Amino acid sequence: MKYALKEWSTTIETLGKGQIVALWRKGGLEDLPNIKTSFESFNVEQNQFVLFPTYSHQSANKIKKEYLSSFDQNAKPNKDNQVKIKYWAEVLETIEINTLDELLAISSEIINNEEHLRSSWNLYPNHIGKVLLLRVHAISDHILITNQPEYAGCKSWIELKIDVPKANSKSILSFKDYSKKSRLLKSILENARQKEAILVG
Repeated sequence: MKYALKEWSTTIETLGKGQIVALWRKGGLEDLPNIKTSFESFNVEQNQFVLFPTYSHQSANKIKKEYLSSFDQNAKPNKDNQVKIKYWAEVLETIEINTLDELLAISSEIINNEEHLRSSWNLYPNHIGKVLLLRVHAISDHILITNQPEYAGCKSWIELKIDVPKANSKSILSFKDYSKKSRLLKSILENARQKEAILVG
């Protein structure tokens, strides 16, 4: 695999522990040319991709307390400007989130705290976000990748200069355990949508 999704290192580690399977994404500033006015949703460019850890913008006050064990305020590329690749993921489902109330309803299944979710939603309210339900796999031998200049910037997707092998990788969660977590999120969301429909009706 050469394609990678850039994500906070804390989020990747939480996915890697099997604590969550859901990823909330609205996209980076470079993902959409007209992000302030576009009604396009976050584009899932690849169904299978490397999880590429990033360190800018993540902070403890954006993460729920129960996930802070994965947060390292000193996390950064090593002295040779290399990042460690430990996981790859496959998108099994994508769910478009239409309202802030829907997003807050499923916040229990997402690493970000409510304050950050509100901020993320309100930053560009016309840009529709998505929840990605991910089956995450641990790479058998961790790989160090030089953090190239072209990987920088506020964008979600990058193409790596090397091919990361999937051979001998191991699923973090069994399909049964993944399904249990994904069903819970979808059930919560469906209940929230039903309540919204009643209020609107």
